Amino acid sequence: MKLKKVRIVVEVADRTESRWLSAMRGAAKLHKNEEVITVGNWDILGRVFSPPRLQILTAIPMLKPKSISALAKAIKKDFKNVYSDVMFLAELGLIDLKEEGARKTVTPVAKFSEIEFALAA
Repeated sequence: MKLKKVRIVVEVADRTESRWLSAMRGAAKLHKNEEVITVGNWDILGRVFSPPRLQILTAIPMLKPKSISALAKAIKKDFKNVYSDVMFLAELGLIDLKEEGARKTVTPVAKFSEIEFALAA
């Protein structure tokens, strides 16, 4: 699977709606290997992309952990916190989770090779 780029855009709801309407009319520029996630303000951005979550997003492609437990050990963090952050990031679509082996071990897998943060004007 070829990794894509994700752009995290901080923009007000009116601007998001305008961008969606453009996309529905076919007027938006679409990039094949790029996805966009929109957040409404910097406060939300800071809560969603907290330092521990950014550490996890950075560690997964570098370490290629075999499980969430292995990831927690590698980054020297509590399993419970890493587990909840990994589940949250998977819900957002920033990482994939694969079940492997007879014990159905959950393996976090990087979905993006690049994350870009942007302020929409």
